[in-house]
Amino acid sequence: MKKTTILFFLVSLTILQFSCDSDSIDLDPQGAISSDVVFTDPAFAETYLNAVYNGVPHGFSAPDGWYMLTSATDDAENSYPWPSSNTKFNTANITSENSPFNGLWNNAYFQIRRLNNFIQNYDQLEGADAVNNRLKGEAHFLRGYFYSLLLKTFSGVPIITVPQELADDLLVSRNTKEETLNFIVSEFDTAAGFFENAETKSSTRGSWDAAIAIKARVLLYEGKYAESAVASKLVLDNTSRSLDSDYQSVFVNNDATEVIFDTQFSDPDKGHWGNLFNTPKSSGAVSGWGGTGPTQNLVDQYEMQATGLLPSEAGSGYDINNPYDGRDPRFEASIIHDGTEWKGDVFFHRPGGNAGIATSGDFTRTGYSMKKMIQEDTNHNDRSTQHWIHIRLAEVYLNYAEALIESGASLGLAVDAINAVRTRSSMPDIGLGSQSELRIRVRRERRVELAFEEHRFWDIRRWGIAGTPEVLTIYRVDMDTDGNLIDDGKEIWETRDWNVEAGGLFPIPQSERDKNTNLTQNDGY
Repeated sequence: MKKTTILFFLVSLTILQFSCDSDSIDLDPQGAISSDVVFTDPAFAETYLNAVYNGVPHGFSAPDGWYMLTSATDDAENSYPWPSSNTKFNTANITSENSPFNGLWNNAYFQIRRLNNFIQNYDQLEGADAVNNRLKGEAHFLRGYFYSLLLKTFSGVPIITVPQELADDLLVSRNTKEETLNFIVSEFDTAAGFFENAETKSSTRGSWDAAIAIKARVLLYEGKYAESAVASKLVLDNTSRSLDSDYQSVFVNNDATEVIFDTQFSDPDKGHWGNLFNTPKSSGAVSGWGGTGPTQNLVDQYEMQATGLLPSEAGSGYDINNPYDGRDPRFEASIIHDGTEWKGDVFFHRPGGNAGIATSGDFTRTGYSMKKMIQEDTNHNDRSTQHWIHIRLAEVYLNYAEALIESGASLGLAVDAINAVRTRSSMPDIGLGSQSELRIRVRRERRVELAFEEHRFWDIRRWGIAGTPEVLTIYRVDMDTDGNLIDDGKEIWETRDWNVEAGGLFPIPQSERDKNTNLTQNDGY
């Protein structure tokens, strides 16, 4: 009877957590349930970890609000005046007190504290080895994942691996970037070792594929190209995942075969508002809140399908009178443009159209709207249930290709990896080129294939191009009221600012430094 009562309480707690935003609650099952139950019974242990999974950030809610982080890159502009993309990121107005990533620091260490507690006690588990190994692997995977988020955002951070009590010395100093990286790699390796002898579960939980694939990503971001290539190749050679034939469906289908790790939402217990916040504002039958407006900068990166050339390149086949015809199929799958039929309505983004370009209100600022990831067959006023993908197989191919290119080795294999992704979308193969030529190709491929998935935000930082005029100058479509392009079809919408001194890092939260004077601040803040 006692065990049944505890189980009811724990399940109720989990439902509560899944129905609330993680920022609004501070519930820890360990504080409510005896440790001799949580850390001995696999069912309770799994529910304990469920609370940590619920704390994994997802892209339908940006660091401090309901907007897409891509609007803080040259790929998009948000139509609302209030998001941090417009008021902080794109105006270089981030401080240690207002940074949108302050919440990440607090949440990550809260979840790490939970995981440290679990890892310290998981040898007490009394389940079958396959179950116990999965739970142990998930704990190390999650700890590595949260530290990887901290690393790319702040660089080196304090590595804490044991539960801290008030009696402990809590004034921990920052570890170096290299120490933090090495710890993350060791966590993913430890997780992978457990997963090799564990039962398998869904993509919503850690796995061998996820541990090695995200390790490869972290190594790539930190310039460890040879090691990154080895890890990505290990996944490509051993995974049971495969690229889905329908690119557009990947982002709205929870069962997409290429998804390695994702967060799924089961309405009404768990959902988000991605549809409402990104469906175009319109005077027509279908009207959302506008939200993410792809830029002309991004649109110009979609090649012509027949030739594999950019519209700006000679011989591409581009027709300025039909600017959206014959483009890479990922363009139509990702972006609503003037004349797009969607959700049973036609959206005219031309000036004066039902969803026309504007400078105020929630109408598109750029002349485009986001289609990728948005559920066409769901009423946009209802809570959204499409998953957020943290990593998928297509990214692994591109991570592998970039790592090979940057290491200067096996360029032919890099070309093969890029072409594997292009073939899925019926795009012509690219040919072998020099390192610098292939660097341009893989970066373009990442931008198109991974559009709106938050990769561009980190890519432009790690490549050192975030502060360049090319990235800071934002273009929108230049179109007349009849839907015809004016001149070259683009005009400057805005010129953004960039904190050169800070580079690509964000400040350690001032509130944390007030509590812990041993935390040094990043440059520029």
